[in-house]
Amino acid sequence: MIRAYLSLGCFLVAAGLAHASLMNELSTEDQQRVKSGDQVMVTESLDGYPWPRVTVYQVVKATPKEVMAVFTDYNNATKFVPNCLKSKISNEVSPTCSDVDYVIDVPILVDEAYTARNTLSEEPNGAFCVTWKILKATSILESQGSLLVEPLGDGSMLRYKNLVKPSSRAAMLLKGMAMNQMKETVQAIVDRVKTVKSDPPAMKAQIERLDGELSGKKD
Repeated sequence: MIRAYLSLGCFLVAAGLAHASLMNELSTEDQQRVKSGDQVMVTESLDGYPWPRVTVYQVVKATPKEVMAVFTDYNNATKFVPNCLKSKISNEVSPTCSDVDYVIDVPILVDEAYTARNTLSEEPNGAFCVTWKILKATSILESQGSLLVEPLGDGSMLRYKNLVKPSSRAAMLLKGMAMNQMKETVQAIVDRVKTVKSDPPAMKAQIERLDGELSGKKD
């Protein structure tokens, strides 16, 4: 939950709801929960997948560009992604597309090592999106997802979506942990954005890096 942002309140309704397509994906009840500062998770069962597709919605008092600048700092994901032991760009496909090597601490089983291809795009109306697809992994058979961030009032709304097909051994043992970790990841992104935003020079550096990637001038 983002209780520090309860003050967004009715202002979000008046200033942002008409332009927030993400909000329109939610039921009236869940809209109210998000607007009051709560996190909302929606699950969808799919044939052939032992774990459901998970979608998490949350608001943050930062611009979409600020959120995405923090999220795409892949080499420093260990500073905020729960249980992340390693995060390092291993291949730059293009200024907006990177292959990132991750290692996640997994209880009981061997730590999960995987490589994800993360692709950044600038969307209409001031929104930003990163999509990802796992290229190889220790025990994950398939995974793809996205983080879409769009303006909402004087802040942003995040939609984190992920679908994972684990190995048969991991499916039963880790389902509950995996669902919780997706929620914790979104909260961690929000918290990290708040921390970086409190340090203007740090946020400025992240924005400049992001702008370089979007313009095709990444160092």
